[in-house]
Order: sequence, then structure tokens, then C-alpha cells
Amino acid sequence: MIRYLMDFMKKAVEHLNPRQTPVVTFDQPLFALAKQIQWKLPKSYGEDHIAVMFGGLHIEMAALKTLEDWLQGSGWVQALVQVEIATVRTADSFLRASHVLRKRRAHQVTAAALYILQHHAYNHYRLRETRDAVKLPAFEDWCRKRRDKLPQFRYWATVLELELLVLVYVRFLRQGSLMMCLVMIRNHWSSGQPSS
Repeated sequence: MIRYLMDFMKKAVEHLNPRQTPVVTFDQPLFALAKQIQWKLPKSYGEDHIAVMFGGLHIEMAALKTLEDWLQGSGWVQALVQVEIATVRTADSFLRASHVLRKRRAHQVTAAALYILQHHAYNHYRLRETRDAVKLPAFEDWCRKRRDKLPQFRYWATVLELELLVLVYVRFLRQGSLMMCLVMIRNHWSSGQPSS
């Protein structure tokens, strides 16, 4: 059945856009079968003939799992409870359960909070330094210097970066805008910010 679908997709794409490689997404069990077909028959179904990838939900779930691993033991759950965003049980489930919508919302709130905190810290720095008539660095330069100097700033800046990547990816899926995804990837890699 999977092989039939792959043949059908290749023919449909060839008819609509000759010489374009078709891209097919599958849920995890079907993805595994499609990859086995590609490996066994590379001359007909190799990656140069058809691109097989996980469905958007599975990619988002894997990205959220990566974030959860990164946040494990960081105090994130306790912070969510302390500011009454979630109960202890609910906040703890963000790291263990598989409720994607709740996890996404928690990361949206966290990303917004981290962004606001970074800007508050920068504004505090600007107010303190303008008294001494020092030329102030731009926000991005200031963040880069803080990352290099302070491990805790680097950790939470990385959390913010990872969360924004996941959230932009979800937006890309919802809007179906490949250009938005490509711009995001280009901006991320050209910004010169370390990823971890």
C-alpha cells in the first residue's frame, strides 16, 4: 500500500511539476515502512526520487521532547507553578505527558516571559550605563556578550531560541508558507548565535 502511494505521488508530481522531487509525509509507523522501501529499492524510491519525512505533528512532538529534556531540572516547572500558570501536576505533565496543545501554550508563555525579561534587563543596563556616558551596544550585541559571560543567561537564551524555533515551525505548518520557514532558517544561521 505504501509503495502504491509513493508511485501515485511520484506520477502526480511529475504531471504537475516535471523534474520536481515529491515530498510525502507519514505518521511514524508508516514512515518506517516507507523508509524501508527506500532502502531496499533505492533506484526507484531513493531520496533523489522521493523525499519521505515525518508528519508535522511528529516533528513538533520531537522538538517539544527536546525542549523538555533541555528544561529537565531547570526549575521551569516550579516557576510555572509559582506564577500560577499551572498546578504542580499540570506543570509536571508538560515534561512527561503527550498533550501537545498544552505543552505548546506553556512554551508560548515561557518564550514571551523570557523575551520580556531580556528586554527588561537590557533597559536596566541602559539606564545604569547612560549615567556614565558609555556608548551602548545594540540589544543583540548586549545579548551576545551576556551569553559569553554568564552561563545562566546563555542557558535561558538558548531555551528562548529553541522555543521560538518550535513556535515558528508550528506557524509555518499552519500557514503552509515554505518561504517563512526558509527565511527563519536563514536568519537563525546567519545571526551568528550559538545554538547551545
